Amino acid sequence: MRFLFVSLLCLGTTLTAPAQTFPIEYRRAMQARDTAKVRKVLVAWQQKEPRNPDWHVAKFNYQLRQAYRVMVSNAPAADDRGLKIEQGGKPAGSLTEGYEPRLLEAARTTLREGIRLAPDRLDMRFGLAKTYEMTHEPGLEIAVLTAALKDRKISGKSWRWQEGKPLPEPEAVFVPENLEEYMLPYWQADTPEDAEVARQLAELVNEYYPASALGPFNMGMYHTMTGQEEKGYSFFQQANTRRSNDWQTLANLTRLAVKLERKAEAQQYLAALQKLPAGRPAAADLGKEVRKMK
Repeated sequence: MRFLFVSLLCLGTTLTAPAQTFPIEYRRAMQARDTAKVRKVLVAWQQKEPRNPDWHVAKFNYQLRQAYRVMVSNAPAADDRGLKIEQGGKPAGSLTEGYEPRLLEAARTTLREGIRLAPDRLDMRFGLAKTYEMTHEPGLEIAVLTAALKDRKISGKSWRWQEGKPLPEPEAVFVPENLEEYMLPYWQADTPEDAEVARQLAELVNEYYPASALGPFNMGMYHTMTGQEEKGYSFFQQANTRRSNDWQTLANLTRLAVKLERKAEAQQYLAALQKLPAGRPAAADLGKEVRKMK
């Protein structure tokens, strides 16, 4: 993925005069953490360009920063997201980060207003979805991404990126790769509930970008993790058809072919894996398993 903000959407500085001074002044004030200056710039900018989507990006960034909180508690962390604090080798509390709900919702409202002005701005759509990942609300995150893809299909308009520029890469590559990045936290959480979220995101890729290998690859991941090896194998085969010579796909196919006792297919996938420099370490391990097959 080429873009995934952690807290702030990127705001460039290549607008035409005289408006170009606003993003420059805004960025400098944000870097200096000069709240009064940020507010002054935002007011002036809005008066000059009330319908500029980049003003909404700037206002969102400011509001999101204001909403951020770090909380220290004597109680242990409620889940694995908090940082455990120990004293003398014993639990002494926790450190967690989050967002003040009222201020966060104001930031989301600002971004939604910007999306209404420029529904083809994918950076803002992704930004809104990311806020729900940050607050561990995957249902709303998926809803935002689903609405974005539906709107794109209905309108037929090409996605735009920061400052209204074209996407950095072709849409058929850029969007599926970004959607896969949204799956990563859920794969890493390694729970049935999180795997289900990743599956739903993978289905979005499959539905809206059927030529991409990333949809079936991640569906293969889901079914394999949930003990449905036959289904997982089928999806990895689809991924291999859409994008041959991907070492991770071939490694998964080899491993599953061994488990499903399909020796000829395991040998075939292993041979393809061995030809790829990136796949040779995995091929060395999997080769031992293939040679044991009867």
